[in-house]
Amino acid sequence: MWGHGLAYRWIGLFLFLAFLALLAAGVALLWRRGSGTTDGGTGPRPDDALATLRMRYAKGEMTKDEFLQANEVLGGPLPPPPVSPPTE
Repeated sequence: MWGHGLAYRWIGLFLFLAFLALLAAGVALLWRRGSGTTDGGTGPRPDDALATLRMRYAKGEMTKDEFLQANEVLGGPLPPPPVSPPTE
């Protein structure tokens, strides 16, 4: 019966290391969520106000000028310049 004590120590060590790994993974997950990212830390979270603004413009609830003015106020990205047709 005394010969199995070493096996229990290894099992205890394994369980302790597994607990530490789970604890580290949980801390990393909480830290990532608190950093303001949703895509694995590669970019900012989408702004709800700008998303709503784009949806309203897509539904036709506002004109292009109203959209551009509100987009500028909210700090949205600047629209690309108009593309002129190619000349022959």
